[in-house]
Amino acid sequence: MVICSRCKSNEAVARIPYAKMNLCMECFKKFYVNKLKKTIEEYHMIRSGDIVAVAVSGGKDSAALLHALRNAYPKLEVKAIHINLGIEGYSNHCQEKVEELAKQLDVELHIIDIKRKIGISIDDFKKTKFKGKMCSVCGTMKRHIIDEAAMNIGANTIATGHNMDDYMTFIVKNFMGRQWNQLVKLKPVVPPIMIGMPKKIRPLIKFPAEENMLYCYYTKIPVNEVECPHSKGAKTLETMKILNELFKDKPNMKYQVLGSFLNLIPLLENAIKEESVIPCRKCGFPSKDGLCAYCKRIELLKSVLK
Repeated sequence: MVICSRCKSNEAVARIPYAKMNLCMECFKKFYVNKLKKTIEEYHMIRSGDIVAVAVSGGKDSAALLHALRNAYPKLEVKAIHINLGIEGYSNHCQEKVEELAKQLDVELHIIDIKRKIGISIDDFKKTKFKGKMCSVCGTMKRHIIDEAAMNIGANTIATGHNMDDYMTFIVKNFMGRQWNQLVKLKPVVPPIMIGMPKKIRPLIKFPAEENMLYCYYTKIPVNEVECPHSKGAKTLETMKILNELFKDKPNMKYQVLGSFLNLIPLLENAIKEESVIPCRKCGFPSKDGLCAYCKRIELLKSVLK
């Protein structure tokens, strides 16, 4: 039997390879919450008086974030935002899990059903040129709706559940595509693009996906058990699998790469000209040419559906 490295009494159930620790269930939960708090404080993600809206999808990462955030900062004003994307056989299941979690934590929950809100669903984009890039169009839609919802409920901060594996994938994808401006945006704290909009924080930036999954399991958090039908064959998932295979025998390497990248961001910011934005003529959100990506996609879809 392997004994917990922290309490020295209980049987260890979780191995933290990069820290060379074996933890029992209770010590792992404390480790997770303390690590979250340390990450938030290291990057000054949350300040006194902030109202934090957590974007909760129903998956393990955002569910773990919401639960641990409540434990780490019991006096913090936290609200949850969930988007029902209208994906058949998937979205309603996700919503049920989020509702269950919000009730369990006594967190104010705001649900946006896009079918009711704008008369379309993510499934409808299968009829457009985005049928092979469903994850991309879904991300565009979600970012806009979450920003709008956070502003409507008075939140000045949006917390998302992007984990370390997501980050590694984003870094590789944008580097290979020479998307230097997108690389700059991969900061732990992203300031508002326009006045009045919320800042965005990524508290799970140093958390491997496995740790989020274990936290959900040990705290009995309700999470989605159904795979999104549009994620099959997604290039980001393929990239993530390759990276996980590359780093599987070198647990510290992900942290080293991430740390090097975060140190590089200030240099990138100085070297890259900041993109100018103007208000979208339809919704008032940031755009490059007067019509934001969200409104462009809505226009495209509605013209196709007609």
